[in-house]
Amino acid sequence: MNTRKELTDKEEYSYGCDVLSDSLSKASEWVYRIFDRRTISIKAKNDKVRKIAAVDLATNLSFAIDVPMEVSLESLEVSKEYFASIKVYTAQNTEAAPPGAAEFFKVVDVDRPMDEFIKAYWLYPKMIKFELVEFEST
Repeated sequence: MNTRKELTDKEEYSYGCDVLSDSLSKASEWVYRIFDRRTISIKAKNDKVRKIAAVDLATNLSFAIDVPMEVSLESLEVSKEYFASIKVYTAQNTEAAPPGAAEFFKVVDVDRPMDEFIKAYWLYPKMIKFELVEFEST
């Protein structure tokens, strides 16, 4: 008796989207924008929600960074500086943004520097997400 279920084309596509990056999934709430390396200082960390509060040393602005499960949150120390690799995502749904700012989030083919995303985070924190990819001590 064969208990293995054969996947239909639709199911295989759906499974593939779950495995790939969230930005490739049609149901994703976030759009991948850039990858950058920054020197940051950790100000606080929350193990329950896997986030860190960091200050970007180039702009002297603080922002929250998500820490995925594959990155060791325990290795990050508060009040220590790191050279961090960070991915930036913007919200796919731009209805919450004011009309003038919506273009900032809609136009994904424009190369914007990381500084602009960090500054925009202060105005629209729910529309920008930062994700830690890797880090090393400075």
